[in-house]
This record gives sequence, C-alpha cells and structure tokens, in this order.
Amino acid sequence: MKLCPKCRRQCDDTGCGACSIVFAEYEQQKQEQTGHVYRLISVGELEQAKELAQRLSNDFPDSKGDFILLISNINRDLSIAGKYRQAQELFSKGEYSEAVLLLRNIKAFDPGLAEKIITLRRRAERHLSNRSKLEQAASLLEQKQHAAARALFQQLSSDERHKKEAGKALAQIEVVKRSRIQELRDCLLSGHGLAAQEKLKALHSEFPETEQELAPLLSLLAKRKEISARLTAAAHKAKFEKRYIEAKVLYAFLLWQDQELRPTLQPHLEEIDSRTVISLADCPPEDIAAWEVLGLQVTAEGLLKPAAAKEEGRVAAADIAPVLISLPPQPDTPSLPVHIDGEEVADFSA
Repeated sequence: MKLCPKCRRQCDDTGCGACSIVFAEYEQQKQEQTGHVYRLISVGELEQAKELAQRLSNDFPDSKGDFILLISNINRDLSIAGKYRQAQELFSKGEYSEAVLLLRNIKAFDPGLAEKIITLRRRAERHLSNRSKLEQAASLLEQKQHAAARALFQQLSSDERHKKEAGKALAQIEVVKRSRIQELRDCLLSGHGLAAQEKLKALHSEFPETEQELAPLLSLLAKRKEISARLTAAAHKAKFEKRYIEAKVLYAFLLWQDQELRPTLQPHLEEIDSRTVISLADCPPEDIAAWEVLGLQVTAEGLLKPAAAKEEGRVAAADIAPVLISLPPQPDTPSLPVHIDGEEVADFSA
C-alpha cells in the first residue's frame, strides 16, 4: 500500500483510482515541470518561471513546500534583477560608487544573474579605482613628482575612458624630461659644472631612468671633476713654490672652464697677478744680443732704449738689406743679319 500524493489516501503501489493517477507518471511529470521552471530561470524569464511554479505547487501538493521555497527564490531574484538593471543605468551614467553600493552583498539564486552582478560590480570597482588613480596622478603631476605620476598614467592608458587624458599627461611629462636634460646640457656648455651636477642629481630624482640613459654623461662629469681637482692642486702647488706664471695660467684656465670656481680661485689669481711681470733683463744673453743687433739696448730695469753710437756722428751699424736701384730701360738696336743655312736671319741677341 502507498499513500496517494494528492488525496493522501492509502492506495496500491502503482496508482490512485480516486485521483486517476499513476505514481510513476506523476513523479516523472513533476520532475519535468520542475526542470522547465529552472530552465526559465536560467534564461532570465523569472516571471514565467514564477507563474509555472505557482501552478505546479497546486498540481503537485506533495511538493508544495518545495515550490513555495522556489517561488520565494524567484521573487528574490526578481528584486535583484531590478537592482541589476538600476545598477546598469548608474554605470552607464558614470555613477560607479552608487552602482557598487547597489550590488554589494547580494547573491542571486540564478547562477547566470549572479555572474552578471559580479561582473558589473567588478567593472564599476575598476572604474572607481581608475578614477582614484587619475586624481592621484593629477595631484602628483601638479606637485612635480613626475616619476610617480607617470607610473599611474601608464596604468590608466589601457582604460578607454581615461586613455586620451593619460596620453596627454604622459606627453607633457616627456616634454618636462627633455627640458630638464636640455637645461643640464646648457649648464655644461656654459661652464657651470657645479650647477650641472645639482641639475643632474635633481634629474635622477625626478626621472630615475635617466641614470641609465645618461651614463656616458655621468662618466664625463666625473672625469671632468677629477681633472679640475688635479689642476687646482697643481695651481696651488705652483703658487706655493712661487712659480707664479704657471699658477696664473692654471687658475685662468680653471676659471674659463668652470665659472662657478671664481669665488674660490679669483682671490688666488688676484694675489699673484702683480708677481707675474716679466723683465727683459731676465732674458738669456743670446736674446739680449739680438736686441743689440737691431740697435736697441736692454736696461737693468728690463726696459728697451736706443743703443749708444760706437763713433760720434755715426749710428750703430745694423744689418740692413741693400736697396736695389733699377736703371731706365734701353731700346733694342738692330744687328747685322746672320746667315744660317744660306738664309739671312736677323740677330736680336744684342
């Protein structure tokens, strides 16, 4: 004996005569109709699924509780679907915060709807994150923190909503970078080595990648600094050893190479300036003799004056090139004809 699922009477095991049902067919039909309800839910036809579930709850009273629970889930999904459509509208308007709040902590009974909700919420959260990154990058750019700003703008360059703005900012940062490099080159060309080193340090802080890009320039600056230090030491040594002309030449060269050394080296140059006068009296004898040949005499003070005449009334002899006197031209005179091989030929040799 078996209890009839509809009339709740005791019947045989195959079916109920009062309800005119066969138990096996009844169960099969219930499973098929229940499956149809789930198919409607999966394609988003929630209203139709609800109507069918309500009808099945009457057709299959033994599973009425199951259908009531199913209807409750469908009603919840209907509410969630409404929120999902509202969130879509907010998303399309760019109101991502509101869309995220609307979709937070809700889970649909329908797996398809649940997946759509998760996807939309993640998209809205990503746009919120990108918007925050954009604001942060703009703030960093305003504060001239170009390296950090560029990193954020590069992340935003793949976002269609912010691609144009990010590209424009990246181009602006590249212009600033080139301007900084040009300022560094101008300092080097104008002989401002210390300023160039400061600008190079600031450039590396602002754009770390330039440390690798400008490696040859770094090497050149280091070598130049080393040479400058060695020349400065040599100039100081020459001054200490009273080799004033050598010291003056070195100090002048260093000032010409790097104008920023003037505050430290100019006093040394001015100090030895009066000590670098050259006296002709210090010249070797052969040089003094050369002046005497020209009729000049080197005094004990190192000055030049005309040499005294060796004989009264005569000027000191000097090697003077002779002056050639050109005579007036003479006319050619005809000569007697010369016989050559039986022919008379005038002779113009005279």
